[in-house]
Amino acid sequence: MLACQGNLPQLQRNLGAPCGQASGLCASTANPDDIGYWIYTAPAGPPDPGQGDWTSTGEVVCRGANQPPDEVEPVVTAADFRRLPLPAAGLKVEPPTRQTLVNIPTNLYADSRAAILPTRILGLAVRVRATPLRFRWSYGDGAALSTENAGGPYPQLDTAHTYRRPGSRTVHLSTTYSGEYSVTGGPWLPIDGVATVDSPPTTLTVRSAENQLVAEPLS
Repeated sequence: MLACQGNLPQLQRNLGAPCGQASGLCASTANPDDIGYWIYTAPAGPPDPGQGDWTSTGEVVCRGANQPPDEVEPVVTAADFRRLPLPAAGLKVEPPTRQTLVNIPTNLYADSRAAILPTRILGLAVRVRATPLRFRWSYGDGAALSTENAGGPYPQLDTAHTYRRPGSRTVHLSTTYSGEYSVTGGPWLPIDGVATVDSPPTTLTVRSAENQLVAEPLS
């Protein structure tokens, strides 16, 4: 923004003629005719930044009167990524009744896939692509598993768990996403950081089974 009193990004003002303050900030530079510009930042994410979202960096950029500051290319930071509504993975259980037996593998897997979320940064359309990177399971009996494998329906049992004692068990799943972003249809660029989303927990009932002798064979 032109470094003029009252020229603030949240007011969306556009002062066409440089003011004395903007000129004076650059009077001691190599080019004393340069004009001063303030630099502000605001967090990314929907909706566009509003009043109170902008923060001054305290920096001043000096440019020629006919040479406005370069346009800033939006960057999606890890903090921006974590503020987006990333989808929680579906926590799937087999058998679907959530009734299982001790000493028999109970299949639990994550229903998760890449998601693309639209947002706007600095008034520009930005797409963010979130890709599942890791899954962490807490099975409710003290055991846990961290894996890059989402698992899958039977007969795939990569993320299954065998309970050794009967009782009620609450299972938790968290998904860690890596991210990329594209500005106005441009190339996909990596986001420097990850985001983790927790799925709603689910409760299983683990039962014990006993063998019993009977007088007649079962038909």
